[in-house]
Amino acid sequence: MFKKLLLHISVFFLLVVTFPFGGPLSPSALAEEKQAEFSTTYDVLYDVAEDGITTVTEKITLKNLTSEYFAKEFKLTIGATQISDILASDPSGSLDVQSEQKDSATIISVKFNQQVAGLGKALPWSLQFKSKDFAEKTGKVWEVRAPKVSSSVNLEGYNLTISVPASFGEPTLISPTPKTQTVSQGKLFLTFDKEQLKESGVSASFGNYQLFDFDLKYHLKNDNLITILTNIALPPDTFYQDVVFYLIEPKPINVTADDDGNYLAWYRLNRGQKTDIRVLGSAKLYTKPKVKNPALSADLRKKYTSSQKYWEKDNPQIVSQLSQILGPEPKTKEETVKLIYRFVVNNLKYDQARLKGNIERYGAVTALNNAEGAVCMEFTDLFIALARAAEIPARELDGYAHTANPKLRPLSLTKDILHAWPEYWDEKLGWVMVDPTWENTTGGVDYFSKLDLNHFVFAIKGMSSTQPVPAGSYKFDGEDSQDVSVQLTEQDFLGKPQLTLTAEVREPILAGLPAKILVKISNVGNSILPQSSIKLQSNKLIILDNEGKRVGPLPAFGSADFEFNIRTKSFFESFDEQINILVGPQKFTKDVKVASIFVLGNIPLLLIGSLFLMMAIYGVVLGILIYRKRFLKHDS
Repeated sequence: MFKKLLLHISVFFLLVVTFPFGGPLSPSALAEEKQAEFSTTYDVLYDVAEDGITTVTEKITLKNLTSEYFAKEFKLTIGATQISDILASDPSGSLDVQSEQKDSATIISVKFNQQVAGLGKALPWSLQFKSKDFAEKTGKVWEVRAPKVSSSVNLEGYNLTISVPASFGEPTLISPTPKTQTVSQGKLFLTFDKEQLKESGVSASFGNYQLFDFDLKYHLKNDNLITILTNIALPPDTFYQDVVFYLIEPKPINVTADDDGNYLAWYRLNRGQKTDIRVLGSAKLYTKPKVKNPALSADLRKKYTSSQKYWEKDNPQIVSQLSQILGPEPKTKEETVKLIYRFVVNNLKYDQARLKGNIERYGAVTALNNAEGAVCMEFTDLFIALARAAEIPARELDGYAHTANPKLRPLSLTKDILHAWPEYWDEKLGWVMVDPTWENTTGGVDYFSKLDLNHFVFAIKGMSSTQPVPAGSYKFDGEDSQDVSVQLTEQDFLGKPQLTLTAEVREPILAGLPAKILVKISNVGNSILPQSSIKLQSNKLIILDNEGKRVGPLPAFGSADFEFNIRTKSFFESFDEQINILVGPQKFTKDVKVASIFVLGNIPLLLIGSLFLMMAIYGVVLGILIYRKRFLKHDS
């Protein structure tokens, strides 16, 4: 007699066999042992419509490899929450289908009309449903994703075809590289096989860049007894984003860039003073890095591989875990970082319950020992600690992440829709952003090969694991305001730094005497001024310290001061001169007057008269001393 089996396809088509009637083994052990009793093959089509709704058709063949057992029911867990129009059928007709949503997935149960009984017995059947979770238009970009196939005993074949309307445009990213790519009847067809999908899901983007407008609020308060100088972190330019600023109100004293690339707006607060700051601007996110030939100095490399609070790279548990991840064979840097990423994705479990209250940050070691209770901070901290333990520079990014489905792509930090994700240094590409949290919560969608255009950086933490904090985190005690507003936009912008320059020098410059010229450069444009040289040119004046001075990077609303020492070539010249101040390709001029110290003008005459008066006084005093000395000697 055959024994009935319940076939359970879990976590994206993972085959698990269970016995409703029990057996000689425990249910879990029995399920594991009996997976080999059946084999499955899949031909799957993701047909994306113009509106993004995807019709998924799975043609499945279930084959019995034993004469002892039969299958009556089949279950699949799909990494999607917006599923509708579920249909299933086999050669005898429609099948009974039930669905249940659980966390970030949907469980579909299918009851067969006929038993899959007998050695070699095969049942071809199909499942079809629609979902809004696999394709999404965000601003100027269409994104199409398909989850990976989890390992399963006797998964004989799995072929995936993704069909996308040609109106979406040319793809700017497809990962992994499809086996075939063809266009027919207004559709782009991409095909993938089992080996590709066991490694990662499919990620395809159609569009080169994404645009956001942002409106950010910051709240500062000085509880100290004295006046303080403090700062806020503005969204920075990175390898993958450009930022422009239209308004910072009130205007900061200065805006500077730190070693991580953060833009820090500085304010002076008196004792007990409160200040509300508003920042308006736009951001442009790219699929490819802007920087060519990236380089990381030895000093920064050392800092980005150091131990920090929450990134305990030297902790014995971190070191031991890294050794287990890498194994005994030598690994390249590329292989190492990928293995670390896969470990973090596969071993931590996202805990939605932690989002209900104030979230305590655990750090890497605690995350390693508490794998069931992770949010984005734990995924990020553990990745960074393991990467730094492997001497791979890594750091944290905090900011806004656009998500249409927070159950699949959750946000963890505050009510201000903030998210955390890591990036690591690649010798060829420079800084590379990845998101182990979202790959985990989407069931294997690829967030390693290339990140999407939904991750907008507010702050970079590399020198420190705690500072600076991103926009949305500057609140007064007990305040629960919404301080982050980010909107997709179709309006492109032109980022342009604009410099103003003032030069101060005491005039006239006296020939033969040292002088200084003070130069203040301010960026009153809307975007950053890249690092540039600053140099003075003069035909008649000597510039003493004119080499090696650099200005920038200088953020919008920022300024920088420089001092140059100058002198004339002789003591006897009087002339008008024009000094050229070169800042990169831009030129500014400063008119100066030079007067000889011997010219009988008011100031030179006064100086000459003072000199003669001093000499006269000195002569009189010296004469008196000589006279008294001779008089006393004669008198004795």
